[in-house]
Amino acid sequence: MAEPSMIVVREVTQRVTLGSETLTILEGINLEVKPGETVALVGASGSGKSTLLGLLAGLDLASEGEIEVAGVALGQLDEEGRAQLRAEHIGFIFQSFLLLPGLSALENVMLPAEIRGLPDARVKAELLLREVGLADRIHHHPAQLSGGEQQRVAIARAFIGQPSLLLADEPTGNLDRHTGDKIADLLFRLNRDHGTSLVIVTHDEQLALRCARRLHLDSGKLQVNETSHIRTGVLA
Repeated sequence: MAEPSMIVVREVTQRVTLGSETLTILEGINLEVKPGETVALVGASGSGKSTLLGLLAGLDLASEGEIEVAGVALGQLDEEGRAQLRAEHIGFIFQSFLLLPGLSALENVMLPAEIRGLPDARVKAELLLREVGLADRIHHHPAQLSGGEQQRVAIARAFIGQPSLLLADEPTGNLDRHTGDKIADLLFRLNRDHGTSLVIVTHDEQLALRCARRLHLDSGKLQVNETSHIRTGVLA
């Protein structure tokens, strides 16, 4: 029996209206991501990468087409239903970290688990912070942490719900090369250890090459990457 897909995107188009003008951000996107796969979305600024990532997270709905995540059609869910799906299946890492400044690293990581009512939130958060190398920084607030440390807190927070899908928007974009490489190592180790599907939006070619597949967006259209030795993920 074929393994079910974590993500299926069928003929997705996204348009936005600005005044009297309608802009097409994404057009006719088809892709599939299997459980445990690592996929990089690459392309120039404005090509639609972050828009597509937001659609995969259910943060917005597509103008046309269908998106399924973990076998659930996002278009059939209301906002509350999509939020519930995110809580149960999706971890999201933002480029700007989005940690709450009034909470410690431990409290930031615990928060999603506490909102969901998961048991042993503190124990799980402490284990994750130890796993990302911050065992001695758990009581520090974001302002007391370096950029790389804040990103590690954000990664631990994304994993506390044991997501089956992790979406990362420029996870190394605000970091120097050395710190960025360490964050990338951490992402792929957690992907391997937890079996989580990983979709990364990145301008970092070295990070993209570490993924099993690279999908290139050009002016809102998904292009076949002829240099890849692995299938492009574009559905027939």
